Amino acid sequence: MKVPSKTRLFLDGLKTNNSNRPLFLNEDGEINAKWQNLILSSVFQPIYHSRDISTPYAYEAFVRCIDLYGNQIKPGDLFSKLADNDEIISLDRLCRTIHLLNFTLYGVDDALLFLNVHEGLISAVDDNHGSSFRKVVDALGFSPNRIVIELPISLVKDTKRLHFVLQNYRLNSLEVAINIDSIEDIQGLSERANIHYIKIARSFLGTGSDLEKDLDLIAQSSNQANIIITKNVDKASLLPDQKIFLQGNAYGESAAFTKETLATSPQLSSPPQERICLHIGG
Repeated sequence: MKVPSKTRLFLDGLKTNNSNRPLFLNEDGEINAKWQNLILSSVFQPIYHSRDISTPYAYEAFVRCIDLYGNQIKPGDLFSKLADNDEIISLDRLCRTIHLLNFTLYGVDDALLFLNVHEGLISAVDDNHGSSFRKVVDALGFSPNRIVIELPISLVKDTKRLHFVLQNYRLNSLEVAINIDSIEDIQGLSERANIHYIKIARSFLGTGSDLEKDLDLIAQSSNQANIIITKNVDKASLLPDQKIFLQGNAYGESAAFTKETLATSPQLSSPPQERICLHIGG
């Protein structure tokens, strides 16, 4: 597989400038990163429009981690063991960087890329959120309009801080998605929040007419709101004809782009498997 020139230049530059965290191509043609004594890699899960489950609208990236013995390390454990904010910031940015690098290897047409930001980074960075990552995006020649920064669910509970972070990312031309776990969360936001993507688990929504009511309430929070349901529904045709997107194992499991999993359309005849999007590395 041919590595894009800008990706190659960026990869070589990081090897030189960050000897303690070198990035490298593995034998499968994927970009990995070394973090301390661990190996980090990327997997991607497709997101479909409810009216078109043949072509992914977007992909969400998750980090996978193994130790020197090949043992899997849960992403939550990976971040929880970090001692200080500087480490959290560095690891969070490294994860998003390898995800974007891997995404550039396969083109994926015009699909968007959803990238999670850890709560620790949001708390540790005082201002200008997104400026450092925007430099990575520009260095790779990737369109910032195809990046969606996914914020942790805790941020929705702090509307003042949420508005500030949203403004920062928009100043850096990066789209934003928020996670909610109740309809009340979204009702607490002002119209000026202007959220473009709202993610909610299927279990937090009603059924039948209540489902339509709940989705209408979420959509009213922003004229441009796109709702992503992160637990599977058994039939996409049961959803109202709105800007609804679907994400979950029944529509495609998280996998590297080198795997066949991402190359095939979902078979909705099989029973859906529930899955909730985690902030980092679901």
